[in-house]
Amino acid sequence: MKSGKTNSAIKKFIMKTFIRQNQISIYFIATLIIGWFPWYMGQGSLIIAAPSLAAILVAFLADGWDGVKEIFRRLGRWRANWKWYVFILFSPVVLYFLAIGIHVLLGSSAPQFPLLRENQHLVLMAFIFFLIPWQSSAFLEEIGFRGYALEKLQNKFGPLVGTLILGTFFGAWLLPEFFQTDSVQYAMGGLQFYPWFILTEIGWSILMTWVYNHTDKSSLIAGYLFHTAFNTWSLVLLTNAIPGEPTPQFDVTLFIVTSVVVALAGIAVVVGTKGKLGYS
Repeated sequence: MKSGKTNSAIKKFIMKTFIRQNQISIYFIATLIIGWFPWYMGQGSLIIAAPSLAAILVAFLADGWDGVKEIFRRLGRWRANWKWYVFILFSPVVLYFLAIGIHVLLGSSAPQFPLLRENQHLVLMAFIFFLIPWQSSAFLEEIGFRGYALEKLQNKFGPLVGTLILGTFFGAWLLPEFFQTDSVQYAMGGLQFYPWFILTEIGWSILMTWVYNHTDKSSLIAGYLFHTAFNTWSLVLLTNAIPGEPTPQFDVTLFIVTSVVVALAGIAVVVGTKGKLGYS
């Protein structure tokens, strides 16, 4: 009897050790298994909450409830210098207007800015819409990405390499959306824009890591709120979309220019911090 209990305890220990040592790989695989389930079953696109569901599952298997609690502690950290709030809320505005300016200089036309010119109240409504947890891709993804994976990746690979890994996955995991004709990603240009989309998410991820490391590892500020801000401002500044109306075709060239601008902003932070991104 004791022998059986001992063998069971040994097996549990070995399994837990294996999960702890490989939890990032397991996390990425679990995210795709959960998230892409509707797509490879032919029932739709993806489960947007998969990054967070996978994070909670893997954290529990690796570290029990303490691991899960740590994820939500990061989500609850709101105390930070006010300058970081200004940065996350308005740096996307600066980068997007810079991209629009370059786009116009290259001979193309700027968006018509229908929300800014005629429907200013919808800007705030769009931001609130993107903030509502149960329908917010920022909330449903960032509990996992910045709330769980980033810290593991930084500790294992360093801030720069860890961020590049996470940023690549951040963009790449949304592949099914590029096949959905009613999705924002399809309106951006579908599969032809996919590599540029990944580049954009790598650029944003570098900036997010920089903020994360300067806000006491807050996934609330660096993840949820920052992600919400660049999603909202992209709708407002880079498209002619109006909430509640059919999604118009987006200017693919403008989004490519924006990808380059965001990536260059990320490179500037890498150079300025000598690759440390505020990590210590």
